[in-house]
Amino acid sequence: MKRTPIAPSVASTRARALEAAGGLLREGGVEAVQLRTIAARVGSGVATLYHHFSDKDALLAALTLEGFHQLVADMETALRDARFPRPIDAVSYAYLRFMRKNMHLHALMRSGEMHAAHPDVRQAEQEAFKVFRRGVQADPRVPEVRVDEVALVCWVLGRGIADVLQAAAEPGGEAPDLIVEQVLSGFSFLLSDEFSSRPR
Repeated sequence: MKRTPIAPSVASTRARALEAAGGLLREGGVEAVQLRTIAARVGSGVATLYHHFSDKDALLAALTLEGFHQLVADMETALRDARFPRPIDAVSYAYLRFMRKNMHLHALMRSGEMHAAHPDVRQAEQEAFKVFRRGVQADPRVPEVRVDEVALVCWVLGRGIADVLQAAAEPGGEAPDLIVEQVLSGFSFLLSDEFSSRPR
C-alpha cells in the first residue's frame, strides 16, 4: 500500500525557512536573502512563505530575534563555564565569539533601521544586555555604582569591535581569533587595579 507523504508542519516550514535564510545571510549578506531562493531551498512556494512572513523585512526581523536569543543562550552558557576566572570575561568572550561566527547576522542585529521598525527587536537587545550586565556586575573589580556605565561602554564598543572583526576576516586581515583575545586582554587591563589606580 502506497503511503501518502506527510506534509511538513507549519512550524517546521517556518523553521526551515529561517534556517535557509540564515544560510543565505552567512553566504552573502542581506542582499542574498531572497524569498524565492528560500522557497526553492525549502521546497515550498513563495506564497507559503508569505503565510509566515509578510515580507522580506519581517523575515529579517525574525532572523534578528533568533540572533539575540542565541546570543543570550551563549552568554548564559559562558557564565556557567569554569574556564573563565571572572564573569565579565565569560560574557565578553561569548559576545565576541558570537560576532566572529555571525558577522552578517550581527550587522543586521545592530541595524538602526531594524531597531526603529521592530519594537520586539529592541526588546530582545535589552534582554541580551541584561545578561551581559549581570556578568559585569559580578566582577569584583567593578564598583557597584559604575556597573551601568561599564556595561554600557563595553556593549557599545561591541559595535566598533564588530567592524574590526569584519576587516580581520577579509583576505590579508589579522586572524579573528587573535582579535578576540586582544580585546579580552584589553578589557581586563582597563578593569585592572593597576590601571584604575594610576595618577590622573
